[in-house]
Amino acid sequence: MSKPYFPLFIDLSQKKIVVIGGGNIAERRVKTLLKFTEDIQIVSPRLTEELYRLAEDGQINWHSGSYTAGTLEGADIVLAVTNDAVCNEQIARECKSRGILVNTAHKKELCDFYFPAVVVEEHVVAGITASGQSHVQAGKARRQVEKAFKNLKNDEEQYGKKSHSWQQKKQAGSNPDRKCHKVYKRKSSGH
Repeated sequence: MSKPYFPLFIDLSQKKIVVIGGGNIAERRVKTLLKFTEDIQIVSPRLTEELYRLAEDGQINWHSGSYTAGTLEGADIVLAVTNDAVCNEQIARECKSRGILVNTAHKKELCDFYFPAVVVEEHVVAGITASGQSHVQAGKARRQVEKAFKNLKNDEEQYGKKSHSWQQKKQAGSNPDRKCHKVYKRKSSGH
């Protein structure tokens, strides 16, 4: 097995992302990308209902038609997610010749990067990949990370309630710091 890919987190907010294809894979990836950028162009003769709704709402830019040479002008990142392997490979070649990062849905060997499973909870972002070896394994890992994020959020909520209680006691005149200090002093002196 070759070395795994390095997880690199980048600011996509000023990057032009071009998605060639309008099917289910494109839909999943676009919905993920919308959490990070607003400049998503889709080139496809057809779209899923959800992608069509996103285009109608102005959240993505849809160019109805098929990929042709020059479609990628100005692109920073390209996702080749058509159901045509020959077309995806042609897109990958053009990207390589232009120095554009590309991901193809059908052949990992043509990818400059893997599209990760992504979990976002407020400002914490996790990207998970099985290095193109097992989508099932990456999916299981994503679900475990989602559980961990929920537990973290629950812990933070509990901490927030305790912190709020501590602040109320302090404002009411009691000194919760003094009580903690006494407990610490007693434990550290061996009593």
